[in-house]
Amino acid sequence: MGWSPFRPVGLTHADSRAAGGYTLITPVSFDSVLLIDERGEVVHSWSVPGFQPGYGYLLPNGNLLVRGQPPVQVTVGEPAGKADILLELDWDSNVVWRWEHPTFHHDMYRLPNGNTLAIIWKVLPEEIAKQVKGGMSPDQLAELQNDKEFFSFVLQGLGVGGRPRLTGMLTDAIVEVNPQGEIVHEMDVWKHCDPEKDILCESDTPLEWTHVNAVEMAPDGDILISCQKLDLILKCSWPEGKLKWRWGGPRKISHQHDPNVTPDGNLLVFDNGTHHPLMGRSRVVEVDFNTGDIVWQYQPSPVFSMCSLHISGAERLANGNTLVCEGECGRIFEVDRDGDICWEWISPFVLDFKGVKAVMFFRAHRYAADSPELAGRMLDPAAHADFNKEWNLAR
Repeated sequence: MGWSPFRPVGLTHADSRAAGGYTLITPVSFDSVLLIDERGEVVHSWSVPGFQPGYGYLLPNGNLLVRGQPPVQVTVGEPAGKADILLELDWDSNVVWRWEHPTFHHDMYRLPNGNTLAIIWKVLPEEIAKQVKGGMSPDQLAELQNDKEFFSFVLQGLGVGGRPRLTGMLTDAIVEVNPQGEIVHEMDVWKHCDPEKDILCESDTPLEWTHVNAVEMAPDGDILISCQKLDLILKCSWPEGKLKWRWGGPRKISHQHDPNVTPDGNLLVFDNGTHHPLMGRSRVVEVDFNTGDIVWQYQPSPVFSMCSLHISGAERLANGNTLVCEGECGRIFEVDRDGDICWEWISPFVLDFKGVKAVMFFRAHRYAADSPELAGRMLDPAAHADFNKEWNLAR
């Protein structure tokens, strides 16, 4: 979506087709996680001193599971300062659980058994790294890095997940962490990939092979894994880690985010379209697990009116609508099956991010008013009247 400093912010549209409820947002580089009502006003927030949240979601008991980092000055072109930290906060922002790992990044999922799935960076074994194909050649990478001005330009706004400094080509593992902070299961994602066919895009740097940006448990107990650099979604048994399904690749999706399962049992994913042939463009696709066919998609109209080439997400709501987080430009909206927008909210949070201004969300989630996550909670925008007025959200 084109961005203008004069655009309206907060709730810009809502009609009778909207699902209603409350939307959880985590503005990148802000100090709080926010819950907004259907009128677009903040009704609750979470914050922890010395912790800058990057992405969170609500657990069934109403606690917030959130990753983030200590505030750190990072300039354009640098990786994020450290690995992410994972916190569980109660309704009053008290820390009830904390987990740290030197390479934790991007995403997490609380399992029914009380353990937590997380993504960690690892160094790809050298013998496998030598087999990986695609990506920029060493000469192309050196040329890019040596052009300081252009290299700074292409890196602006990137790096919302933890980026600890490791030597070698990076890959990922999915780990299961118990409440004591111990890793009880671990699966190397690269073992389900094939260097002969899982080839890096020629526009990507040859520094990360898999780059997992999402992990989630499906209703059947398998886990979904998004390998962003390979345009690939994997479905694996857990904790056995056996590969059961894979979908994607060039000319299907490109650098996708947020795969999840709809109430009808299909895959829903935000196709960022970063390196689609001819022209980068974004859409949301729904895929039949049995056939691999796309059975529904949201394409913006007018064309190019939605474009988010990294971050972002989508989820199917109980009324059949789809909530879309256009993460790069800070727009969250709800569309029906015909692709008509029936609710839209635009972020007012233009914030400093690694040397540039940004208005981003990694992902957003919607909760029904009667959901267990919000049971018995006081959700009154009047309690945040000054905040809503300050950020032009008051209706």
